[in-house]
Amino acid sequence: MPGRQPLDLSVAAEHFRTHGWVLVDSLIPAADLAAAQPALARAYPPPPVGEPKTGERLFRPGQFTGLREAPLGEPALDNLCVHDRVLDLVEALLGTSDIRLYQAETFAKFTGVESYEQPLHIDETNHTLLPPRRDGAFRQVQLFVYLSDVTEERGATHVVSRTRTGEIPKEQLYFDRSGAVVMDADEVAAEGPAGSVLAYSADTVHRGTDMTEPGASRFFFNLGYRIGGTDWVGALPWPRRGIDPRIPAWLSQLSTRQLCALGFPPPGHPYWDDETLAATQARYPQMDLTGFR
Repeated sequence: MPGRQPLDLSVAAEHFRTHGWVLVDSLIPAADLAAAQPALARAYPPPPVGEPKTGERLFRPGQFTGLREAPLGEPALDNLCVHDRVLDLVEALLGTSDIRLYQAETFAKFTGVESYEQPLHIDETNHTLLPPRRDGAFRQVQLFVYLSDVTEERGATHVVSRTRTGEIPKEQLYFDRSGAVVMDADEVAAEGPAGSVLAYSADTVHRGTDMTEPGASRFFFNLGYRIGGTDWVGALPWPRRGIDPRIPAWLSQLSTRQLCALGFPPPGHPYWDDETLAATQARYPQMDLTGFR
C-alpha cells in the first residue's frame, strides 16, 4: 500500500510532509502490545454479535461510543500513548523534541454496533483554533496506534494525499460542514498489522469506513501531539485531569521524557527549584524526580 513505511523515521517524515499522512508498520513491539491486551478486554467487553451495519457517509453519535479517555488505570495500556517509539515518531514528524500530548483516548469499534461510514473531512475545527500553516511550522499530528490488525473489512481509515486536495476550499471539508466532496479514486485504505501507527495532520482529508467483517473488532489509541507553545491547538487538558485518582499512579511510573511530553517543564527550566521539587515530590510521593534535579 502506498504510504506504508518501515522504521526509517526520516523516510516516514518525508512522506508525511509531502502527503499529510504516513503509516509506519509495526512501530510498537509485539511484547508491549501483548501486555496491553488484557486491559483492552477489561475496558471493552464484547457486545452481542450483530450483522454488519452499512449506511450513507454521515457522522453519527454512535460512531464515537467506543472512546475512553486515558488513563484507564491500566499502565500496560496507558503507557502506549507515551511509548518511546511513539515519541520518536512524533519528534521526527514535527521536527522537534519539544512536543506535548494533548489528546489520548482508546477507541473500540465492533461490527454490527453502528455504521462507521463517514464523509471525507478534515479535523481542523475540532483540534485547532487556527488553520495549520502550509509550510509545516507550528504543526500538530494525530496518531492512530493500532492495537489490533486493521484491514479494509475492519474499517480502515481512508486518507487522501495532500497533493490531491490542495485546490479544494477548506470550508467544504470542515468536520461540521463536510459531505460534499467525494474522491473515491484518490482514497487509500490505511491497513496495517497491530503495532502500526497511522499519522496524519488536522488538514489531511480522511474518513472512517464501515466494519464489514462478521464478528470483528478493532482497537486503537487515538492520540494528538503538538509542538510546545502552540496554545491554539488542544483537546483534553491534562491539568484539569489532575484530580482524577488514576493520574498520580500513572504519572509516577513515567520517565522524565514522557512527563515532559505531558507538559512537565523540562530539566533546567526556571520553574524547578528546591521548593517546587519538594512540593512535586509531596504530591507524587512515588515519582522519581532525579531527572529534574
